[in-house]
Amino acid sequence: MESQSSKIEVHLPDVVGKGYASFWNCKKRYRVIKGGRASKKSRTAALWYIYNMHKHPLANTVVVRNTFNTNKDSTYAVLKWAAKQLGVYHLWKFTESPLEARILDTGQKILFRGFDDPLKITSITVDVGVLCWAWVEEAFEIEDEEEFRTFDESIRGDMPEGLWKQVTLSYNPWVQSHWTKSRFWDKQDPDADTFTTTYKCNEWLDDADRKLIEQLEFSHPERYKVVGLGDYGIPGGTYFEEFRRDVHVCEPFVIPTHWQRFRFMDYGLDMLANYWAAIDTHGNAFIYKELYESNLIISDAAKRIKEMTNEDIKFSYAPPDLWNRRQETGKSATELFRDNGVTLIKANNDRVQGWYNLKEWLKPYKSRDEQTGEEITTARLKIFKNCVNLIRTLPQLQHDEKDPNDVATEPHELTHAPDALRYFCSMRTRPSVTTVDKDPDNPTPHEKHQKAIKAMTGNRNVSAFTKW
Repeated sequence: MESQSSKIEVHLPDVVGKGYASFWNCKKRYRVIKGGRASKKSRTAALWYIYNMHKHPLANTVVVRNTFNTNKDSTYAVLKWAAKQLGVYHLWKFTESPLEARILDTGQKILFRGFDDPLKITSITVDVGVLCWAWVEEAFEIEDEEEFRTFDESIRGDMPEGLWKQVTLSYNPWVQSHWTKSRFWDKQDPDADTFTTTYKCNEWLDDADRKLIEQLEFSHPERYKVVGLGDYGIPGGTYFEEFRRDVHVCEPFVIPTHWQRFRFMDYGLDMLANYWAAIDTHGNAFIYKELYESNLIISDAAKRIKEMTNEDIKFSYAPPDLWNRRQETGKSATELFRDNGVTLIKANNDRVQGWYNLKEWLKPYKSRDEQTGEEITTARLKIFKNCVNLIRTLPQLQHDEKDPNDVATEPHELTHAPDALRYFCSMRTRPSVTTVDKDPDNPTPHEKHQKAIKAMTGNRNVSAFTKW
């Protein structure tokens, strides 16, 4: 492995280990690698990029995750590790603002992007050489294949001799219905090589690590197929079978000012998941705004919440653990939020009951379209399509292995947004759903009541006169 200023000898089997020779040598347009846990796929990919950028002094790389700010503690960190493992860390400059890595003597770069910022992901330029390689980490998080296609098209242009264009996708195959399966695994793509890796090729695991994984084969065989063998599936079974994208996701619209508004959050340094909900005069909930950012201390989290709030909020719900006092400050997180202008209400933290409440909100039912009269399937809870992380994570939640009434807490990244929604549902119990079709010539007692109130109030805010 060479750079312009030095030559470093590396014995790859000692650094990379075994089981990845075909992956390492693949030069097709797509390298698609799925695997179970502890299969060293992310570390191997990181080693590949650091090694080959030194080998090819005109090559540049872009690393992408579904959410940009999750790169710092994952891809960025593992690439720093890889540079140290290969003995070339002193030849690189890793910066957090902007988030990038650069070889000092050549100027080659590793750039970091997220699918949550479409403008930055499709307009990528480099100062030296060409952008030829892309690494899409945790590709299972990318819900829409069209987003991937758009990004894929940005890796284009003539290549200098010895270089090639390549997009690498790495992920755990948590979701059997994911587009990566139909795109790369269900049919043969001549431009793609596919690889499945397992813990068995990780020679740095000890016997205790292997035993922990292998016990799943007998205790939870379906989970073992995913976690152990890297096969597609949902190891614990989908928890929210009620969720349907065509029913629960809607186009944004202007929310009437008289609808009640709420905020609800799940907070930690690893992620702030904060959402805004509006309740219409019939008790339907619309989740209409999303704040999903990591590494925010409380003052910064409160600032971001206030920046995104330009409406009257009735209550802001938060988990009870934020009321615990912190030894270093003598204050609880809720007191710190309040000091920074965000007042919180303690939500009920009964996990199972909270999930049950959410299931009731999500339950589809038949109704009739008020304009066309056609029968439609709808639900009491709708999510604006701009709340991309809630829409992405909610259908991926699985049953807990030990308690099928609860939701699995792993993968942890999937739990932040649904937990926030659970706090809302634990405090705003859904009213019963009527399945009676609306008949304008024979209104129900509730509809007569609504009409009478509108007549009395001149169509003003009826939510103040009706029980929710």
